[in-house]
Amino acid sequence: MNPGQTFERVYLGLKSQLTEGRYPPGTHLEPRVLTEELAASITPIRDALHRLVGERLVEAPRNDGFRVPMLTEFTLRQLYAWQADLVRLALAHWPPGEEDADGVHAEAEPTSPADLFIELGKGSGNYELRAALANVCDRLAPLRLLEERFVPDAQDEMETLRRVVAERDAAPVRTAVAAYHRRRDRAVPHMVAALHRPS
Repeated sequence: MNPGQTFERVYLGLKSQLTEGRYPPGTHLEPRVLTEELAASITPIRDALHRLVGERLVEAPRNDGFRVPMLTEFTLRQLYAWQADLVRLALAHWPPGEEDADGVHAEAEPTSPADLFIELGKGSGNYELRAALANVCDRLAPLRLLEERFVPDAQDEMETLRRVVAERDAAPVRTAVAAYHRRRDRAVPHMVAALHRPS
C-alpha cells in the first residue's frame, strides 16, 4: 500500500471512530497508541490527526498533544445553532430544480436528520455550504445516541422531516427544522451532563 493509501485508510478509520463516539470528549489521542490500533506508522497517524484538527474533530491545545474536543453547554448550543443556520441558508435555494441530480433526489433515502440536512445542502448548489453542513454534522455525530435518550419521539421527528422534504415546499421544511433544533437546545444540559458523568 502506498503512503497516500495508508494515510487515507488511517484518516477515514480515525474519523469513523470519532464520529461514532468511541472516544469521550477530552480524551487524549496518543499517536503511538493509535499506531497499534490502526496498524500504521506514526507519520500517517500524525498527518491524519492534523487533518482532523483542521476539521475541528480533534483539538491540539497549546501543542499539548491531541484530544477529542471538550463540550460544554455553551459550545454544544453553538454547534446546534450553526447547524440550524446552515440548513436555513440551504433552504434559501430550495427546492432545487428537477434537473439537479445532486440534490435531495439521492438514490439512498436519508436515514438520519444529518443525512437529510446534507442532502438539503447538496440541493443548494453551493459547494462551500454543502461542505460546512457535512462538517457540522460530523462534529455532532457522536451525540446521536444521547439525542435518542433525551429528545422524545426522535423517530416520529425523522418521519416528519422526510415527509415535508418529499413535499418540496420550503416553508414546512423550515418549520420542521426549527422545531428539530429547539428540541435539541432544550436537551443540551442533559446531554452534557451525561457526557461528563463517570461511566
